[in-house]
Amino acid sequence: MTIPSVVQGLIETEDGKVFELDSPKGSTWLESIGSFRFEPSGDSKPYTVRKESGIYWYGCRKVAGKVRKKYIGKSSEVSIAKLEEIAEALETPPVPRVDKVAEVAEEVVQVAEVAETSTDRLTALELQVANLQKALEALQETLPGKLESGDSFKLPKVDNEVIERLQNEVGNLQAENRQLKQDVDDLMKSHQVAREASDNLIAILKDNCRHAEEKLDEARANYATLLESSTAVTNKLRGEVQELRSQLETERADREEVEIQLSDLRQKSVTASELPEAADLLNQLKGRRKKSRADLADINAILGFLTEGNG
Repeated sequence: MTIPSVVQGLIETEDGKVFELDSPKGSTWLESIGSFRFEPSGDSKPYTVRKESGIYWYGCRKVAGKVRKKYIGKSSEVSIAKLEEIAEALETPPVPRVDKVAEVAEEVVQVAEVAETSTDRLTALELQVANLQKALEALQETLPGKLESGDSFKLPKVDNEVIERLQNEVGNLQAENRQLKQDVDDLMKSHQVAREASDNLIAILKDNCRHAEEKLDEARANYATLLESSTAVTNKLRGEVQELRSQLETERADREEVEIQLSDLRQKSVTASELPEAADLLNQLKGRRKKSRADLADINAILGFLTEGNG
């Protein structure tokens, strides 16, 4: 059976009528059907719109052998704009939670690597500054000793441009050192935030798994209880049916026995004085059929019929 379609916002019924989905007729039409095919106006693929539980609409499309579903809402919420939105949502592949965890973990690793690289660079700069300071201190200690001993030590010609360049380099190194420390602090904070986000996500996943396991255990327990209950009810019903069959067979046997005796008595054409006592007949019947429910009144009634028949 072909389901109806909504194309470019229009519905065409089997009798050839055409009207818009976003109209009073469209709302009435939605209440009278259970599913239809929607063709989006853009590049999105068509999909099936299905009503579930008689109230709620869902957009459904089969992707890689699995049916993807997106909630739309009640009939009053179904519109062309909403259906177009659902079409785009169905085009977007879902991101598994495992991939999200891996993505966060990768970001954490990247931040750690950057922090480690920055720390190494900072250490190297601090070492350069320390070496320059030691060199300056050694030079300052050497110069006074040479001057006091009277040695003809000639100081190297001081180039102001070199000194200025050296001072600028030291200043730049110190500024870069401060900036790198700040960068390292920022990276460590980012690393901490990413780690907390990863821990929170892992905790949520564990909690969801725990809830799912609890629901599964509960469902298994309910199924076992239901199975046990249904088995007990089935066995009870079988016993009752068997008992009813046994009673029915007993009643049939009693009837056949009485009919045989009645036939024998009719063939003998006995008078009332020749008939056996009702109590004797009942005792004979009970002796043959212990489960018989016939009583003395039933035997007397049968003997009365025989007497009337022979009379």
